[in-house]
Amino acid sequence: MQGLFETLGLDPETQTPGRKVVHHIGASLVRSMEMALEAGQPAAAELVAAECVVHAETKDHLNWELLGFALKSAKGELRAALKEAHDEVEEQDDEHLYHTKGWSRELWIHALGMPAVLPPPEEAKDVKTAIGAARARMARSSMRKAS
Repeated sequence: MQGLFETLGLDPETQTPGRKVVHHIGASLVRSMEMALEAGQPAAAELVAAECVVHAETKDHLNWELLGFALKSAKGELRAALKEAHDEVEEQDDEHLYHTKGWSRELWIHALGMPAVLPPPEEAKDVKTAIGAARARMARSSMRKAS
């Protein structure tokens, strides 16, 4: 994003109303994790942290998806700049979302007293796509039996 801002001549330090909201949400997620830690139950704090990361990664994933839609209708230098940024981050952004969701799911399954697959299938299979994530979820029962 830094490079995209530079290409477009935007100041990355500008505090827009939207940026202030995003900062507030991020600080709230961090505070939620701190509150969970302060409660003195490490396993519960781990669940809260996993959920907070899933929230953040889900929004991040949506932002990059929207950037992908924007680049399809953009033209010229703007399109090239958007495409470069999108191409650089898209795969790793997808991977972050699918892996975090897998960790959160398996930690919850474990916390609920059911057999979990840790590390989660998404991690073990190095998932990078929605199809890969779906396949990994479907494979979890056979992975659980193998462990």
